[in-house]
Amino acid sequence: MSLESFKYGTQIVAVRGGLCVSHVKVVTFPRIGDVSIVCKSKRDISVETPLDKRDNESLGWGYWDRIWPSSVALSEYLIHQFFPKRLTGEKVLEIGCGTGVPGVVAAQLGAYTTFSDMVPVTLEAVKETCRLNHIKKFDTCTLDWSEKIPSEERYDMVLGCEVFYDVAILADIAHVLEQVLSPGGKGIFCDPNRLGLDTIELAFQEKFNLSIEQIPLTWPPRKEKSQDKMVYLYELTARS
Repeated sequence: MSLESFKYGTQIVAVRGGLCVSHVKVVTFPRIGDVSIVCKSKRDISVETPLDKRDNESLGWGYWDRIWPSSVALSEYLIHQFFPKRLTGEKVLEIGCGTGVPGVVAAQLGAYTTFSDMVPVTLEAVKETCRLNHIKKFDTCTLDWSEKIPSEERYDMVLGCEVFYDVAILADIAHVLEQVLSPGGKGIFCDPNRLGLDTIELAFQEKFNLSIEQIPLTWPPRKEKSQDKMVYLYELTARS
């Protein structure tokens, strides 16, 4: 498979009945190509959804519809590790998926991706993203990290970006990994290290082996050359 297999042009989402206006941002991966991402906005929800049917996230400008730099960095990492189709047959779960960029890339690398989030409208946007990127085999589910996961499905890889934002939820994420990772599976997370490395290590040290490395940021693209910016990649595997 050539690198061109990853290239997609800018997509335009049709306006239906004058009620829904969605826009597409294009994330460009160096040497790989374009992946089209649909980002839903408050405007979409306010016209379509009655006030009493909206969740708290939908009532304001939430964080879910942003393309976070860390999600692009993780996506590039996956491409460099697993291109062209080395995730074929693997089951991948993305938690707190937002726009779903890493999960989309994992699917393009052959994985069966399940996108999860607490906000239902996020998952609707991800479904549209998958359609625009010609991904047919995927799943979505709402997932509360603090609750027991009813499904007995196991995953070879769990992905997450910008989910280490509060010390209080780290134990919940560890609990999710305990429940859903297959034997030998791994969790791969990426963020700018808001909580500090000591905090991350302490939260997972009891049940997981943790490796940490820095990877470069290429998003958003910069017109002028500046000092290279980095984010942190955390890889978690269950202790035997």
